[in-house]
Amino acid sequence: MNNVIELKADNLVDFLGSENLIAVFSSDSCSACKNLKPYLYNLDEKYTVVIVDAVRHVRSSKLMAGGIQYYPTIGLFNRGYFIKELSQFNIIEQKLD
Repeated sequence: MNNVIELKADNLVDFLGSENLIAVFSSDSCSACKNLKPYLYNLDEKYTVVIVDAVRHVRSSKLMAGGIQYYPTIGLFNRGYFIKELSQFNIIEQKLD
């Protein structure tokens, strides 16, 4: 099982140094976000997954390249660099690379 963290403070920047970081920008009112959550816990343990409430944690949300147009928006980062945007399909099917 991988490391899944739900941010309590607006501090995604503290996790950007992680080698394989998946940032999931979500909203409490998003049913797709809620449905995706169990799949996040089943990802390979090499990934650190951080769930960001994009409505509450605005500063952290600004770290997503291209901004957030919909929920969930999922970004793959490696040691502070944005690599690519992932889809829900990528997470469910575990096709991340």
